[in-house]
Amino acid sequence: VPTLVLGGGGYTIRNVSRLWAYETSVLLDQEIPNEIPFNDYYEYYAPDFELHLKPDPSMENQNKNIDAIRTELLQQLKDLQGAPSVQMQQVPPAFRTLEEEKGEDDEDDKD
Repeated sequence: VPTLVLGGGGYTIRNVSRLWAYETSVLLDQEIPNEIPFNDYYEYYAPDFELHLKPDPSMENQNKNIDAIRTELLQQLKDLQGAPSVQMQQVPPAFRTLEEEKGEDDEDDKD
């Protein structure tokens, strides 16, 4: 089945390759090793040179309230009003300029 996968942005340069490598492996249902093979951009994967990052223990988890956030977001989406329908109307004829009308008057005078 043809598939188009799009990214969102906001990634750091050190993580975007990790993300796409992992997401591609998931889409293809293929296991890939955690170790990054040596390449021209190997230094971007420092300090551990692995696909999966280890959580930084000094950073606080800000996702403690994720269920409440999800519930609120889903409620807001449910409450959104859809765009009003647009009526179909006949397209008006093209406007005529004064010069066009004057030209027709001149032709009428010749008759």
